[in-house]
Amino acid sequence: AKITKEGNTVSGDCSLQIKLADGKYLLAMADGMGSGEKARECSKITLRLMKQMLSAGFNKEESVQMINTRLNLLGTTDRYSTLDASILDLYVGKMEVLKNGACNTYIKNKKNIKIVKSQSLPVGIVNNIELQTKTLDINDGDMILMCTDGVLDSKEDNPEWIEEFLKNVSTNNVQKIADLLIAEAVDNNYGVVRDDMTVIVSKVVKRK
Repeated sequence: AKITKEGNTVSGDCSLQIKLADGKYLLAMADGMGSGEKARECSKITLRLMKQMLSAGFNKEESVQMINTRLNLLGTTDRYSTLDASILDLYVGKMEVLKNGACNTYIKNKKNIKIVKSQSLPVGIVNNIELQTKTLDINDGDMILMCTDGVLDSKEDNPEWIEEFLKNVSTNNVQKIADLLIAEAVDNNYGVVRDDMTVIVSKVVKRK
């Protein structure tokens, strides 16, 4: 689910959900600095290169370095993007999370919530980027939620609000959860969409 900042016709957020050649699933989003066309260009480059390089068999480190170099070549200091990627290996029940300047990832199973946070810089902001990854077990029934900062920062006085939302939400329908979260984020700003907002919600289901 997504919504564009009020007054803009183009969102600076981009998202991607694809199956890679090795059978893993890639869930990714990028948030270009600011909003509008320039932000959109940065986030599109970020995800396009991520998709191309992982699909071609490059490893994650090479992929992120290439994205970082490409954004640096744009030639201005304000052309950078967050990168948030979850690579799911459903055969072994593992998820690798890559975060560069991105918001939290939330993993919910019943009432239990795990949170993965980013401590690294966005891509394109420095010459040599540090790749931070974390590998987690994924289980039957896990719900994975990723979002951009327009969602998370919509309630600045309560940065834990998404965790509380997930604990209390009554539906297991991933589309409904995504839609409800966007609606709640807009309500947090009294109905004004102050930033681009994007949410990806996915659910892991064991094949019977």
